[in-house]
Amino acid sequence: MNAQIQRDQALVILDSKLSRLSKLYKECYLSSGRGALMVYARDVINREGPKKTDYRTKEELLDVFDSPSSQLTLIEMIDNYNQNNEGIMALITDYANATYFITCKLNKARKCIQ
Repeated sequence: MNAQIQRDQALVILDSKLSRLSKLYKECYLSSGRGALMVYARDVINREGPKKTDYRTKEELLDVFDSPSSQLTLIEMIDNYNQNNEGIMALITDYANATYFITCKLNKARKCIQ
């Protein structure tokens, strides 16, 4: 299995739990402010999915990524998302820690998109 296959498996699972994921994003945003979920694909595949402890504030998430281009992408995504309809996720795979930055369209669109 490669990074894309693991990513796709995790996204299928996340898409099937969007109502729960939507609630999680809203609770985390209200308690911590702007940020994103940082989850490992294997955790999504092997357990129930993301938890509150997977949520990171913008600053916490930026500390994890030292690549300037990754940081710029995250800053733009986090600063510009509409917390009522979207959530941001950093999905990390087992393969060289390949990371995908994903916007989850909540409620209406019902799909996590890369």
